[in-house]
Amino acid sequence: MKFLFTTLLLAFGLSGVANAQKQDRHAELPGTGGPSSAQLSETTRQMCNSLRLNEGQYIRLRAINKIKATRLDEIIWQYKDDLTEQRIRISELEAQYEAECGRILTPSQLSMLHSEQQHDSVPVSSDPTEGGIG
Repeated sequence: MKFLFTTLLLAFGLSGVANAQKQDRHAELPGTGGPSSAQLSETTRQMCNSLRLNEGQYIRLRAINKIKATRLDEIIWQYKDDLTEQRIRISELEAQYEAECGRILTPSQLSMLHSEQQHDSVPVSSDPTEGGIG
């Protein structure tokens, strides 16, 4: 009886420690919950309204928007100390996203998407002394 009690006590103790370590691990990792469903739906709904998507396109676009948002969070977290590598990975992600959109959208919808993205993008300055201190 004493052996059984000791074994059960040890098992519960180890499971508590393992659970605590698992929670710490999830707190450190990015995107454990994934992108917010409301934010994802809102983004896709805006695209649906502006591009006039049908239901099938909406469903497929929502799926790739979710993948893009999740992967973007991972890239930002993984390369937070190396901004050059982060920009490279983000540009690769954007290229993959464009390719997926090309498979889903019609040519006219794709051109509208490109015009919206160009309108929303902020011009990047190539002059290193511009806008800085000194």
